[in-house]
Amino acid sequence: MTLIIERILAIFLVVTGLSYLVQSLLWRDLVKELRQNPSKILLWSILFLPLGLIIVIEHNLWIGNWQVIVTLFGWLMTLKCVFNLLFPSWSNFILKWSDEFLQRYIQISGVVVAILGVIIAFFSF
Repeated sequence: MTLIIERILAIFLVVTGLSYLVQSLLWRDLVKELRQNPSKILLWSILFLPLGLIIVIEHNLWIGNWQVIVTLFGWLMTLKCVFNLLFPSWSNFILKWSDEFLQRYIQISGVVVAILGVIIAFFSF
């Protein structure tokens, strides 16, 4: 089961990271819209919480190799979803960011996310 989780997460991260790079304007607009309408944050969190929980429950490996990246990602995803569900306005500081800064942040995140996906894919396939 852990190998399946690793492979699914790897593909998810590569595709999402590339999407952040290629469609950064759309992602910027989505982030702004979500921050201005907290009810949509709840929906996104309800959709992504199960993925984080599956990783946390089925891939909770705290060992000194690349697999800990998957575990950390699962915990971060779970915690972010829980925060969004319990305190939807916790990240409203993003609303103060300029459009240019937010777009650059998304692009840099895309690079980081895609690289993490490639690393996980390299080791899991």
